[in-house]
Amino acid sequence: MDRRIAALVLLASGFAIALGFHFGTDRATPERQAAPSAISHGPAPLRIDGVVVEARALSAQCRVASAPFEGHAPLPSVRRALMEQRPARIVSLGPSSVLSADTSSPIASYPSELERDLEASGVDVEIIARTQEGAVAGDAAERLKAEVTRLRPDLLVWQVGTNDAVARLDADGFADRLRETLGWLASHKIDVVLVDPQYVARLSDDEGYTGIVDRVAAVASEKHVLRVNRYDAMADLARTHPSWSHLTADRFRLSDMGYRCAAEYTADAIVAGVNVAAKADGGLTR
Repeated sequence: MDRRIAALVLLASGFAIALGFHFGTDRATPERQAAPSAISHGPAPLRIDGVVVEARALSAQCRVASAPFEGHAPLPSVRRALMEQRPARIVSLGPSSVLSADTSSPIASYPSELERDLEASGVDVEIIARTQEGAVAGDAAERLKAEVTRLRPDLLVWQVGTNDAVARLDADGFADRLRETLGWLASHKIDVVLVDPQYVARLSDDEGYTGIVDRVAAVASEKHVLRVNRYDAMADLARTHPSWSHLTADRFRLSDMGYRCAAEYTADAIVAGVNVAAKADGGLTR
């Protein structure tokens, strides 16, 4: 099957590039080990023409005590694409890490890792990566709407809040704009998975930074949207395995291994959402 990952930059910002996320030079390619899946107690896996859509167990390097993702929201548009036997179109939106310009190799990028994990789980996808360098608040929301209208994805995987947290925007105002944008996406039948900001040890006691993380969690719960619990998961990894290379040397940006884990968490959230949608639709399969 043909697959492609297209990456175009919407806006460049030297400030965001200096503080934003990118991949390190370490590359780890461990196979996912047999372990309890994040959705092992969820709905029965969806079966489409003999292909089972089921999450794989997390790699040993990516297992955490906290839940890798939160929520049990359906992803009906992704499920519909699978039932129609076409690749689900996914737009991966976020800061500079989405493009992975500094990754050790193209196959180590977050979109590439996510595509491989989803395909291995039985979800045929086309992933399009987009960035919003330096864009915050209402400006970011308007650009998102324009891009989604043009690309018409089945699913938006949105790494949200990083630019706002770094810019120290008002957390309540950020939450209001996030609610409005999620409402707009729902009205256009676009499935959403939110990915909260990256854990940064030196900002773990910064109320401005953690306030944005908290608002992402609160709004996702309120709007019944799946959320990848990246902040807590990476905090667990940093505390439990401080010598592992989930972060680059500056202890701010994710390394190849860190984005591998982020992709695994995201893939499992998407698979969970597909199966919840199947259950909500009476468990119909093909």
